[in-house]
Amino acid sequence: LLPPPAEAAAAAAAAMAGPRSEDMPTIHQSPEMCELRDWVAAGDGSRYDHQAEGTLRLDVTHSNLLQRWHDIIFDENMTVGRVKEKLYRHGGTPGAHQELFLKRGGSDTIYMMDEDKTLRYYGTRNGMEIHIKDTDPHSISLHGGLEDVSQVEKYVMDDEAYDKLDNSVRAIKKREQARAAVKAAEAKREAAERGEELGTVEEEPEVDMEQLAKDFPTDGRCEVQPGGRRGAIGYVGKVTGMKGVFIGIRLDEPMGMNDGCGLDGKKYFECQGAKYGCFSKPENVVVGDYPERDPFASDDEF
Repeated sequence: LLPPPAEAAAAAAAAMAGPRSEDMPTIHQSPEMCELRDWVAAGDGSRYDHQAEGTLRLDVTHSNLLQRWHDIIFDENMTVGRVKEKLYRHGGTPGAHQELFLKRGGSDTIYMMDEDKTLRYYGTRNGMEIHIKDTDPHSISLHGGLEDVSQVEKYVMDDEAYDKLDNSVRAIKKREQARAAVKAAEAKREAAERGEELGTVEEEPEVDMEQLAKDFPTDGRCEVQPGGRRGAIGYVGKVTGMKGVFIGIRLDEPMGMNDGCGLDGKKYFECQGAKYGCFSKPENVVVGDYPERDPFASDDEF
């Protein structure tokens, strides 16, 4: 028997939508997450084996603070009053405004009201938590006073005052730009005296392009120095604005300086994207059997 049309449509829609998040295993049901949890918690059973006798390592929380202090060391013979003195240096709440609660696991929480009793008296053990309740209605930590940086008024300097500073980044950049402008003017003047046109590139001796194309075949695998970068040859020839002959390489990884374009924006060869292309002198390129590197392989395999 065929299912009713409504049920068939619903089943088809569910198949197209794929698995739902409700159907996926939870963190506790995932074997991978269980293995990770076991690895992280492998030393929990022995973490307190080598600590001094009579000491306790406890976590501490505060009613006004988001932060949590882990493994604060106490002596089991410390009185609640002395514990408050120590916690004052952590949370900033004076002892007179502290109410301490010992969380012993699950819903087992007790109020340590007697300041003359010790931590041992209250059954304190390693790994438990002391929670500080701040009863001061004017506490500095209330409403994020010690953690919310948005409440702190920021100092803002106007542009006029900033421009008057001699050691600011803006002043240093202005001086560098002025020096660069002077050097450029001097270079232009010297070039004019020699009868040269600024920006021209001297021609190098003629290169046998036919032989160069044979030595560096298109799509041939190669390795480029510096850095031992690997890729395939995408172009052989001259590049506008650059002196000499260059080899254009499509790199396997984004370790280049361009995307196959020259300084003038002309596209000389295609590559995967930004920084996947580079131009290099022929003497820095070695053609050979250079496969793509496996990022998960060990160094010995190279």
